[in-house]
Amino acid sequence: MHIINSISEFHRLLSLPEPVHPLVSVIRITDMVPAENSVWEKFLVNFYSVSLKRDVSIKLKYGQQHYDFDKGIMSFTAPKQVQSVAASEMDKFRNDCGSGYMLIFHPHFLVANPLHTLIKRYGFFSYAVHEALHLSEREEKNIVEIFQRIESDYQFIDRH
Repeated sequence: MHIINSISEFHRLLSLPEPVHPLVSVIRITDMVPAENSVWEKFLVNFYSVSLKRDVSIKLKYGQQHYDFDKGIMSFTAPKQVQSVAASEMDKFRNDCGSGYMLIFHPHFLVANPLHTLIKRYGFFSYAVHEALHLSEREEKNIVEIFQRIESDYQFIDRH
């Protein structure tokens, strides 16, 4: 199993430029070009992700079940959760990841915030939740705007 420890490594494995901040990143799904097929056969990341995806044609295994993108577009994962893309899905994965956004953030990003402790209580970051969240058109538009604001704002994150 491949363990992806940093956001920089995740960017590299998706053929993306180095992230602006080492602990948080917003990724446009259309920019992803997954590299190194063997990595995606079984992997885990040591950070959180909140994704809004459209037109995802691959089946991602999350824990012991496949993540059901057919029933929605928003998904959540926590650190240290095993994921995999079947070898038979790899060409689709490399050529078209769909569209949307992915917010990824390292747990250390939250250390000075009460959310650092509270986030573990949120059930939608659990293996037990393997269905994507369906959004109305208006909700999706609002979430896209939030992703875009985060992407703009984190360009200026400093130690304060």
